[in-house]
Amino acid sequence: MTPQNKALIAAIAALALAIAAAAGAKLWLRPDPSATLTAPLDPACDLHSGPCTSAIPGGGRIRLSIAPHPIPLLRPLHIAVTLEGLDARSVEVDFTGVDMNMGYNRQQLKAQSDGQYTGAATLPVCITGRMAWQASVIVTTNKIKAVAPFRFVTSHD
Repeated sequence: MTPQNKALIAAIAALALAIAAAAGAKLWLRPDPSATLTAPLDPACDLHSGPCTSAIPGGGRIRLSIAPHPIPLLRPLHIAVTLEGLDARSVEVDFTGVDMNMGYNRQQLKAQSDGQYTGAATLPVCITGRMAWQASVIVTTNKIKAVAPFRFVTSHD
């Protein structure tokens, strides 16, 4: 093998190594889509009266509406979410008991139009009569998972 061929092979190998290193660095530095940004809980929110909006740290807003009002138990609920500044791959609403485990109750919402998502859910009755709930809107994008918590109380008086 001539010295010129050795130099050419070494240059090709160095170029291939540089391309592989650049591709690896790009994948390694890419934002983790499992990174979660959680909005602060707004204590002034009253979902029994109407929609509430939550600002996501770093940008974006999530608006949640649950109907009918007041929010009933054991009756179908209409859920509507409006997104601003978030390009969603999926939107879900997870209902959890604040002080008591009420089981798994997560609903996948369907895209209606640009930034609009809707779905349905039903809340179970709690034996204590009053139940504090957290409805967490979970928005998954290509870069992040944004969570907006909203709280409300139901009763079966």
